[in-house]
Amino acid sequence: MDILNLNWEIIWVFINLGILVFILKKVLFGPVTKMLDERSKEISDTIDDANTKMDEALKTKEEYEAQLLQAKKEAQTILDEAKKRGQKEYELQIEKARQDIARMQAAAQQQAEADRAAMLEGARQEIAMLALLAASKVSQQNMNSDADRALVNAFLAEVEEQA
Repeated sequence: MDILNLNWEIIWVFINLGILVFILKKVLFGPVTKMLDERSKEISDTIDDANTKMDEALKTKEEYEAQLLQAKKEAQTILDEAKKRGQKEYELQIEKARQDIARMQAAAQQQAEADRAAMLEGARQEIAMLALLAASKVSQQNMNSDADRALVNAFLAEVEEQA
């Protein structure tokens, strides 16, 4: 009977073991498996979310780079236009300065001509006075009349034409 007793003990051990496995499955394995499945789903969702955010970040980076390239092109265009306007303004100022110089030179030349004419007229008057004085000394008379002056001026004009 000892064999039978041993068999009943083995049967009870198997029954206890089956009950223990059933209890562990319900109490421990079920929640642990559920927790592991939830954790696996959470990790999968996190990875999917990270991939989505990475794709969005790459798309945003590409948009930013495109905007940056466009901004650089616009800046270069603005810079080129500013250079052209500056060059035109420079050329305009140079032309204006040249015109001012030409105008000043013409005015200076006219002034020099006027000064020369005034100087020649002054010299003519001095020569006329000297000629009248010399003539009056020669003739021992006073020659102040307008007719005498006209005579000397005519003489000087004739001398200038011959010279």
